[in-house]
Amino acid sequence: MKKVIEIFIILVALGVLIYFSFNSYTTAKELEGIKQEYYEAQMDIGELLQRRFDSLLSAISFGAIGKKSSKVEDLERLKAKALIAQEENRRVTLTLGGVSIAILLTYFLVSLKSYALLLGFASLVTLIFGIFTPILMIVIHKNVHYLGDIILSFESKTIAGTIMHLYSNGNYPVAIAILLFSIVVPFLKTLSMIAVTFWREFHIAQRLVRLFKDLGKWSMLDVFVVALLLVYLSAGSTENSYSEIESGLYLFLIYVIFSIVTSIVVERLLKQGIAKGEP
Repeated sequence: MKKVIEIFIILVALGVLIYFSFNSYTTAKELEGIKQEYYEAQMDIGELLQRRFDSLLSAISFGAIGKKSSKVEDLERLKAKALIAQEENRRVTLTLGGVSIAILLTYFLVSLKSYALLLGFASLVTLIFGIFTPILMIVIHKNVHYLGDIILSFESKTIAGTIMHLYSNGNYPVAIAILLFSIVVPFLKTLSMIAVTFWREFHIAQRLVRLFKDLGKWSMLDVFVVALLLVYLSAGSTENSYSEIESGLYLFLIYVIFSIVTSIVVERLLKQGIAKGEP
């Protein structure tokens, strides 16, 4: 009966985590689309001139002449939509953080093996969504006399998209480093931890744990790589650029926390097995 309850807890916890991770991804992509449409609309120089002229005409005539164009109204609607989408994304991300804390607290409800499996699969879920969810938005703008603030470019970066972008532009060392330490190594480590939990009686399981223990000083390397990525993307920022962290970075951070705790729990699990005389 206890085993059935533990399986139920694991399935429910993973289901809720997947649901809110997916929601975080979809709301982030929706926000990305709205902001891209909003900023691209502000790159039209002809429209900027027309809006400036209409504004000047309205001011001179004390409002008797000139009215908002349909494009201005569209911009205002997009701005309002972006604010709503941003708030929704923030709410979902905060809820995801709460769900992640609740998963960590299941330590008091399930056995050590079930806890290790839950954290292993939770690490996998957040890693996958973290790779493909936007992590950073960058807007380049310039204040031009008479026209005002002009948007020159808008980019929303994901880890996967950044790797492809760097590779296509010939930045092979940076692209390969991010691919290895933010995708390949985390995936292998997470899958290995899950495998070790299932087949801990094999000697290879103990070797894997020892390997991860020996590489403990590198346990935060994936975070370091993402930090380097953010520095790389925001390098050269001036008063003419604006950057904003997006929910993908928080998903990746949750993965790192889950991964570190999983490694600790699996090591404890193996030590318990050795103490009980398991082969």
